[in-house]
Amino acid sequence: MNHHPSDPREEEHLATLLASISQGVYLLGPDGRVSLFNQRLCELLDLPTEFFASRPTLEEINALQMSRGDFGQDATLVDAKARTYVLAGGKAPLPTTYLRSTLAGRTLEIKTQPLPHGGMVRTFADVTDYVQAQAARQRLNQLLNETQILGAMGGWEIDLANQQVTWTEGVYRIFDTSPDVFVPTLASMRQLTTPQSLTLLESSRDESGRQPAEHDLEVEMVTLTGRHIWVLSRGSNLWANQCIVKRTAIVQDITRRKLAELSLRDSEARWKLALESTGDGLWDLNLQTGDEYLSPNLLRMYGYSEDDLEFRLEELDSLTHPEDVAQMQLDRQQHIDGVVPTYHNEHRVRCQDGQWKWVLSRGMIISRDAKGQPLRMIGTHTDITQRKENEALVWQQAHFDALTGLPNRRMMRERLAQEIKKCRRDDRQLAVLFLDLDHFKEVNDTLGHHQGDVLLAEAAQRITHCLREVDTVSRMGGDEFTVIVTELQATHRLEGILNKLLTALGGVFQLGTEQVFVSASIGVTVYPADATDIDGLLKNADQALYVAKGEGRNRYHFFTPELQEATRRRVSLTQDLRLALAAQQFRVVYQPIVELVTGSVHKAEVLVRWQHPSLGLISPAEFIPVAESSGVIVPLGEWVFRQAADQVKVWRAKLHPAFQISVNKSPVQFENPNPAHASWISQLEERGLTGDSIAVEITEGLLLASSQGVTQQLMNLNADGIAVSLDDFGTGYSSLAYLQKFDIDFIKIDQSFVHQLGVDSTDLALCQAIIVMAHALGMKVIAEGIETDQQRSLLTAAGCDYGQGYLFSKPVPAADFESVRQALMQAAPQPDWSI
Repeated sequence: MNHHPSDPREEEHLATLLASISQGVYLLGPDGRVSLFNQRLCELLDLPTEFFASRPTLEEINALQMSRGDFGQDATLVDAKARTYVLAGGKAPLPTTYLRSTLAGRTLEIKTQPLPHGGMVRTFADVTDYVQAQAARQRLNQLLNETQILGAMGGWEIDLANQQVTWTEGVYRIFDTSPDVFVPTLASMRQLTTPQSLTLLESSRDESGRQPAEHDLEVEMVTLTGRHIWVLSRGSNLWANQCIVKRTAIVQDITRRKLAELSLRDSEARWKLALESTGDGLWDLNLQTGDEYLSPNLLRMYGYSEDDLEFRLEELDSLTHPEDVAQMQLDRQQHIDGVVPTYHNEHRVRCQDGQWKWVLSRGMIISRDAKGQPLRMIGTHTDITQRKENEALVWQQAHFDALTGLPNRRMMRERLAQEIKKCRRDDRQLAVLFLDLDHFKEVNDTLGHHQGDVLLAEAAQRITHCLREVDTVSRMGGDEFTVIVTELQATHRLEGILNKLLTALGGVFQLGTEQVFVSASIGVTVYPADATDIDGLLKNADQALYVAKGEGRNRYHFFTPELQEATRRRVSLTQDLRLALAAQQFRVVYQPIVELVTGSVHKAEVLVRWQHPSLGLISPAEFIPVAESSGVIVPLGEWVFRQAADQVKVWRAKLHPAFQISVNKSPVQFENPNPAHASWISQLEERGLTGDSIAVEITEGLLLASSQGVTQQLMNLNADGIAVSLDDFGTGYSSLAYLQKFDIDFIKIDQSFVHQLGVDSTDLALCQAIIVMAHALGMKVIAEGIETDQQRSLLTAAGCDYGQGYLFSKPVPAADFESVRQALMQAAPQPDWSI
């Protein structure tokens, strides 16, 4: 408790008072800070005493609880009426009373009272027991009400001494009325009772000699809508002075049973069974002669008339589906032999129109001869076709993919478990294939999800056609498929299947008017050589698929033990990456971009390096994919940009006023921007820089798969004056439409074209074509990976604008860049135009 009264005795009395109450309390003073609280508050909110003793504000209390998740995600643990108030940190209309749950499962009632001179008092009461008791009472009341509805029953009390009648809600339902329409009295109830029933009731009261404590009466009555019903009143009698003064009873609508009794009075056994079953058709079998009575309802159920069938046992059996006959006859015979007390079977019956209808047939023997041999058996048929169809649909949805019709993940695991048992029993092998469609996301994003679904359905058919009927193809979700190849004699035979799959999926897909090409990457693992359990096989196949995609896609890769080590290394790198940025393990280097004609260096590309404390320098080719998959690339990319922005400011002042640094931006950064990060143009402007001081390098895949959000970001870069450079051009789709759509400033020829560059080579022709095309579209060209004078001369002669590569310089720290640049500009050779 904490307070600042002027009188010590007042403080002592207040402390005693607050410590003795079961509620948690705090007082916010006019200054908005806690000036008073008790220990019970800390216990209920699970917050330390020191925190409240620091006199926090309402916002600080709310912020701490939000950060701990006390209110649940989106404040779902708080009453809906107070959720907006809590999410707004107390800056919303104040609810005077509301409930919230704690993470420990308790329920708190929060009451707030503003004070006249500012501030407020807030109390917290643990009302868990009360809330649970209320919920229990509501459940019991609901159960009672639903029971009365299902049983068509209620209860009444007829107080003859005080001339009062009380009905429960169930009785009002039985009599087609409600309390606001009808008031039950002794007089009004006489109007609902037939003369015969009145006579019965009056005679039941004239039993003063026996004075029975209970009564059990069936009376005919009339509802408020004029409907005649039969009512069972079963309950207690209260006698006084040899007269009944009160009757309390359970009341049930037994109209159906009474009508059945009246209509089937000639056969007690028949109406008993009809009452017990809910079937729509009745059959009555003479076990001695084989004659069988079929009710009109049963005949109508199957579309037959009395003239269509012979009323014989074998006639109805002949309409039973061949697959169901044996089990039906077995179940019937077991009842006849006394093995089971009743006959119960589900089977299909052929209707008059040729369709099959599922029925539930139930029956029992109702008479035997003196020797105990069965004479007569009666039963019902209930149409359960809809239930069977629903069950089949539920099973289908639970085990098969709705789009392709293939088994889903659950069904695949079940089948894989079965196949592993077979292989273990027969000493055989099987293979599990993880198959992923390459570039499917680009197709889906470009042509739309509908066409993507068409492609997936077609791919599923192609995969299925490459396999045998004993094999299993399943869709795991998205563009991922799993194949189980069973009865595998030798693993080398898999290669034929794998090549067949690659060929089938590499063919053109006709999606409406569009022709699309994709490929497949496949990871392969074999039982029992690689693993003997389901999870092990699936993990191995996934690791092999990862390698197949990393090696360039459109290929397959078998699992090897080395892959497990590679996976462990990726997991370890992922964990280390999350700490590396804060631990300042990254550094940036810069590679000059040289103007080929003049030898000038006014551009550079910034690259990131990771100096791991124990593993040493880790290649970007290894850690960048891990950073992208883990999301670390987003903060890392922002850090690299800030380094580049700081450096270009220095070099614009020192080296050249138009110096520009190229920064690589991952597709993950575009697709998952952090709203907390300031825009790049605003960060440049804070440094007194313009947009043209930076160029953003992107990949072709980003353009092909660009969403509306990515497109808007690219348009914003253009509007901000930040140049866009298309990296590794020629290795992807290289679509002219995307070059025009997104206002690309630079095209970077991939080093794979430059590496084998020679006079009259195909690569030279491709480079020349790229340069001419780019210039025609108003773009500059940068060639990557230049390592020889000949490559530089050929590219210069072809009109290439810029080059970078080890011929000029490897990436170097900023401190060494200026001397490298100076040396390059001094030693700039004149181009050899004779080549």
